[in-house]
Amino acid sequence: MTQIRDWRWWVFIGCLMGGFGGMLAAGYFLGQWGMSVERSQWNEERATLMKGFPVARAEERAACMREYSSQIDGLKAIAEARDKQATQTAADVADMKSLMKTTSDLAAYTLRFLGDRARVNDQQSAVMLKQTREAAVAATAAQKTTAQVEQKVNVAAVKADEAASTAKAVDKKLDTATHPQLPSKPWAGSYR
Repeated sequence: MTQIRDWRWWVFIGCLMGGFGGMLAAGYFLGQWGMSVERSQWNEERATLMKGFPVARAEERAACMREYSSQIDGLKAIAEARDKQATQTAADVADMKSLMKTTSDLAAYTLRFLGDRARVNDQQSAVMLKQTREAAVAATAAQKTTAQVEQKVNVAAVKADEAASTAKAVDKKLDTATHPQLPSKPWAGSYR
């Protein structure tokens, strides 16, 4: 480059550099002022947030305490319900044992009753079977006797029929028989 020998160029360049430096300084100071304004606003916001943190923390803690206390109360209620259920279950088991004992006693009584009833029925059946056999024997004997009686009655009826027919025949012969003629004179012993 060619050397600049005129002083005005040096003044121009100095002013130009001074203007750039002033602009840089102004930009820096304006930036610092803007940042200080933003920083003050940010500090105010931060102070506001910092003031709100204990309140928010207290509210959050209260909400957590309510939630956890309700969960703890729920767990306590569940535990109490389980305890009640366990005691109820124990009572139910005791009742069931007594019912089972009662049922067992009732079943034993029923079985004894049914056994006695079956024994009585067997005895009655045996007596009825014996009576039936005796009745069958008696009926057989009576049937034989009845048959004999009927046979005798039949024989007697046949003989009676024969006698009746003989009597009828005799009767007929008597009716149809001719009477002898009476003597004209009575016989000797009839005189008077």
